[in-house]
Amino acid sequence: MTLVRPLSSRRGKYYVLGVLTIVYGFTYVDRCLMVLFLQPVKNDLRLSDSQLGFLTGVAFGLFYAALGLPIARWSDRGDRVTISAIAIGLWGMTVTACGLVGTFSQLVVARVAAAVGESGGMPPTYSLVGDYFPAPGERTRAMSIYMLGPSLAALMSFTLGGWVGMHWGWRAGFLLAGPPGLLLAFVLRTTVAEARVLQEGSGLELAVQPTLNQVLSDLGRRPSTRHLALAIILLWTMGLGLQPWYAAFLMRSHGMSLDELGIWLGLANGIGSLLAMPLGGYWVAREFLGDEAGQFRLTGLATAALVPACVLFLLVPGKTQAGLAFVPLTMVFNFLIGPTFAVLQRLVAPTARATTLAAVLLLANLVGMGLGPQLVGVLSDALAPVAATNSLRYAMLLTSLLAFWAAYHFYRVGRTVAADLQAMSVSSEVATAR
Repeated sequence: MTLVRPLSSRRGKYYVLGVLTIVYGFTYVDRCLMVLFLQPVKNDLRLSDSQLGFLTGVAFGLFYAALGLPIARWSDRGDRVTISAIAIGLWGMTVTACGLVGTFSQLVVARVAAAVGESGGMPPTYSLVGDYFPAPGERTRAMSIYMLGPSLAALMSFTLGGWVGMHWGWRAGFLLAGPPGLLLAFVLRTTVAEARVLQEGSGLELAVQPTLNQVLSDLGRRPSTRHLALAIILLWTMGLGLQPWYAAFLMRSHGMSLDELGIWLGLANGIGSLLAMPLGGYWVAREFLGDEAGQFRLTGLATAALVPACVLFLLVPGKTQAGLAFVPLTMVFNFLIGPTFAVLQRLVAPTARATTLAAVLLLANLVGMGLGPQLVGVLSDALAPVAATNSLRYAMLLTSLLAFWAAYHFYRVGRTVAADLQAMSVSSEVATAR
């Protein structure tokens, strides 16, 4: 039996949530810096768009996704606090190394090493949030706060990174970003308790854990988890495919400088994500608690709205208009992310949370992070002979159409999620009775 260690106060739970959110968010700092510095890196190392796509896609995404699954399996049995502390410490060291490279091959190796550290960030912390906040409404709100991590990282990385890059160059941005990860590893390890304890005695309980084949079988067998996994994979392909290219697009098409980019991207993520994500979580917890079918119909509509939001951002004529148009794009993308992952937790057994997340994100990151940026880069190079400087704009427009496909699968989740949640509830009651 798995128990959650009693917490002395509500404040204690939210302290843990705050630390886990910062840990999760910090692992995104290097991704944001790579987005911001993509054009300077291209100019400095004399790279093609296809090479940039490989650097931000396959080279990083393959290792990030592949290592996430074994780490998640470890997280479903072991000390998740220790696992996360090791991961964020390793991340800090490898991100610093990104600022010391001199060739494309060296940068690929450094990004692969950073992916190893980053892959241990989300599965254990995501699983811990579920244990510290077990009630459905409480978990939805907590998950929406937790999902703010990457947005906080973006706000900090873009605003500070733009200023640092403008004055000291892109290498300085990476050199300054890594060391705080070591401090954060120490804070996590010494101030946060592993929620999983023995019913009697001390130490971690070796609870019965489903095999990987069972986890994958359950994902495919239940209609809700099957369509939810497909929706997330497609949404990640669209979102992560476009993400590395935002700064390069604004530089090429609107002539923005690094410090301008830092301000625009930082404010857009700050206003868009930091407002949309908690609002979405609290709204769903209040208006859709017990109506998950309605929640996913809304999620499908919001996902489909990403396409016109991308069209607006990519086609407006001036840089001010483009910067302003980036705000609704980030708001729509982040509005229902937290509630979506909160429902995914409820659709699987507690002993399979981290593994299920890692299995879904393995596919999402292999396809989305691995192939998405590469797809945009290849399309941009292919369109260059006819579209010239607008080739990246049209490559991003074509990639954004994947949001329609993702919206269809979110809508399909809404048709079966109530029955699947009821079945999980019955299974949990039977297991408890035994």
